[in-house]
Amino acid sequence: MVAILGEPFNDDWRFLRDDVPGAERPGFDDTAWEKVTLPHTPRIETLVCGSESPQWQGACWYRKSFYVPPEVSNRVAILRFEGAMNEARIWINGREAGRFMGGYLPCVLDVTRLLQPGRTNLVAVRLDNRDNPLTGPKPLRDLDFNLYGGLYRPAALIYKDPLHITDPILADRPAGGGVFVTYPWVTETGAVVRVQTHVVNAGDRDRAFRLRATLRDAGGWWIARAERPARLPAGQDLTVVQELTVTRPRLWSPADPYLYRLQTELVEDDRVVDAHEERIGIRHIRITAEGFWLNGRKMFLRGVNRHQEYPWIGNAVPDAAQWRDARKIKEAGFDYVRLSHYPQSPAFLEACDELGLLVMNCLMGWQYFNPDPRFAEQKLREVRQLIRRDRNHPCVVLWEVSLNESHQPREFIERAQAIAHEEYPGDQMYTAGWQRGYDVFLQARQHGGCKGITHLPCVVSEYGDWEYYAQNAGLQQHLWKDLKPEERNSRQRRGDGETRMLQQALNFQEAHNDNLQTTAFADGLWVMFDYNRGYAPDIEASGCMDIFRLPKFAWWFYRTQRDPEELVLGRPAGPLVFIASYHRPGSPRRVRIYSNCEEVELFRNGVSFGRRGPDRDRTSTHLRHPPFTFELPDFIPGTLRAVGYRAGEPVAVHEVRTPGTSAQLALWFDLAGVPFGVHGKDAVFVHAELRDEHGTLVPANGQPVAFGVRGPVRLVGEPDLPTEAGVASRLLLTEKPQPEAVVFALTAVESDAGVQVLTAVGTPTGTRLPRTVVRYTLDGSPVTPMSPRYRRPLPVERAGQLRLGLFVGRECVAEYPPRAGEASR
Repeated sequence: MVAILGEPFNDDWRFLRDDVPGAERPGFDDTAWEKVTLPHTPRIETLVCGSESPQWQGACWYRKSFYVPPEVSNRVAILRFEGAMNEARIWINGREAGRFMGGYLPCVLDVTRLLQPGRTNLVAVRLDNRDNPLTGPKPLRDLDFNLYGGLYRPAALIYKDPLHITDPILADRPAGGGVFVTYPWVTETGAVVRVQTHVVNAGDRDRAFRLRATLRDAGGWWIARAERPARLPAGQDLTVVQELTVTRPRLWSPADPYLYRLQTELVEDDRVVDAHEERIGIRHIRITAEGFWLNGRKMFLRGVNRHQEYPWIGNAVPDAAQWRDARKIKEAGFDYVRLSHYPQSPAFLEACDELGLLVMNCLMGWQYFNPDPRFAEQKLREVRQLIRRDRNHPCVVLWEVSLNESHQPREFIERAQAIAHEEYPGDQMYTAGWQRGYDVFLQARQHGGCKGITHLPCVVSEYGDWEYYAQNAGLQQHLWKDLKPEERNSRQRRGDGETRMLQQALNFQEAHNDNLQTTAFADGLWVMFDYNRGYAPDIEASGCMDIFRLPKFAWWFYRTQRDPEELVLGRPAGPLVFIASYHRPGSPRRVRIYSNCEEVELFRNGVSFGRRGPDRDRTSTHLRHPPFTFELPDFIPGTLRAVGYRAGEPVAVHEVRTPGTSAQLALWFDLAGVPFGVHGKDAVFVHAELRDEHGTLVPANGQPVAFGVRGPVRLVGEPDLPTEAGVASRLLLTEKPQPEAVVFALTAVESDAGVQVLTAVGTPTGTRLPRTVVRYTLDGSPVTPMSPRYRRPLPVERAGQLRLGLFVGRECVAEYPPRAGEASR
């Protein structure tokens, strides 16, 4: 037996959002506490979770009873929490096991001596996510994001043989512990994989064993192997270095993120007593003042910043949802992501490895430095833990071991820089920071970006938001004429309409084009997804996708910056064309089309407005694929059709039809290629779209939509949250693997014929859909199974008293109008 994973350690927790004395004791009665599954957030928050409706802060408790089998009495037990916000105290069977601060990096404990094999054991965790001057950042009331709380990432209890490969964080060895993989020589014809393994003998007798490292390709075929005998006395540890030579390696890159499988085994008497397996990518980076090279190829890294939160559940984002986020970033046209402003989920980094996203990994910090020496020691300890956790990820190419926009003393910078290079020796560690003293200089565009920086490597850490919001960067804001200040900036919601979304996209285009004229080798849009902030009463809306991961027009600008031949997930990106217009009476007559084609031709109702090349103006001078602009003389309803050409041949088409009145309601689940609940706990967005009789989206704001569910799932979101730009969104949660789940949607719209009822039924898992019936009352009374059945449009003059119920048999699964209430059901 190699390593016995204890009972799944994410299930069957008890939770209390309060601070109670004695909850660490085994005899404490927690039967009235809520039963929860990890990852977990202490409270389902409101959609807008800021200064007027702040996230929950306080102390809370988690308790879990679990059986320890007698056969593990001679094994080492390691308990690991991937995320516990922010200050944690942990007890095992009433005895304190450890204390941790910081919230974003793992809590790892050796609990061997605290467990009682053959009995039911108890782990109790007290968390406190209130403002903490020793961890930072600023107090929540002044903060540009939310920290949220809880055991918001997975947990694991692992039993190991006394002779075992260590955990790098628990081992606490500079550049050591666990398995550390580096690549001292990488070319297209050959590479060396250096595998450094730390082994400990925690037993009471000497052990003789063989350390075996095996490299396999993605299909499981054997590539290389190294084996070495060793003897380890009781209570001692050993570091072993082995080198694997790979002929003609398949090098990891954004275009081809190929991952090998590395297995490290401890073999004693032909029996594997411990093993470690992970996927690795063979690659080499070089960064100078002249730019960035990956595997000998110079690249510009078009990127974006990401906050990890989801609406309502905060940072308790399941692993499958983390992967979906990474895929959306890749599909948007980005190959680089800055994890602002804190260490993010290991599941997200694994997705970046798999999808080919280069990463700037970040130390948690934002506009805060406490002169108390304990603060600096905490942050420097986090530098070590961050590198030990993530050093084997091929996606990580930059380490921001600096506190974002915080003035740091010279001594702190020097120590952070030295620690990073001590933890990751060699030429593949590149630190980054916004003060001098790091390997790579970071600067936001509102502070000048990389303009005038010629003597050291430079990255535009963020751009596109603040320089337009504050209008303080002197970037020719006067050229945006006849616009109100809120229409000039980049904080635009999907529901703000075409003109404002086009302005956001133009701001981003101008800024990105400007960055390309500097020495920057990478830039990061602020931001990928809209998000909540502690200090503000609204959602920060400068994302190229909204908080529900729905695209704005700017998303298409970035997506079309890829060449058609460029490989994405192993396939060419292909030719693209997109008309950034709803083509309705209030739409701008100047039609912008995003495309990576050489020419575009625009038709309206079959009449051509000509074929032309991309725009050549001050905001397009350095873009790979500028947009195309057409002027319409007037508005005529119907169909706009854009055709993209390459080498004179049509290769891409996009059509936009003038939306009519709402005649359909359509449900869809944003699975992004990951089946719902395939790994257990999951969260996926479900969207209800208003469509006309032709299936065209009707981009209406404010239309109420009622939702309902059946099955072992939970629907999260304010019940009365209406449509934005034609889409009403909720979050569907499950704790069960691939549950049999059905979602229902119900609304009523006024038409010339009267009040028309629209319904939709869908499933994310292939569950058989039930038959439904709509029943109604016109006097405001509750709808029952005996109420009249809806068959035709109802009188408009009775709309104010209309009540609807969507029934499956005698069960009412959705009621309209939706009632105002809390964001969960």
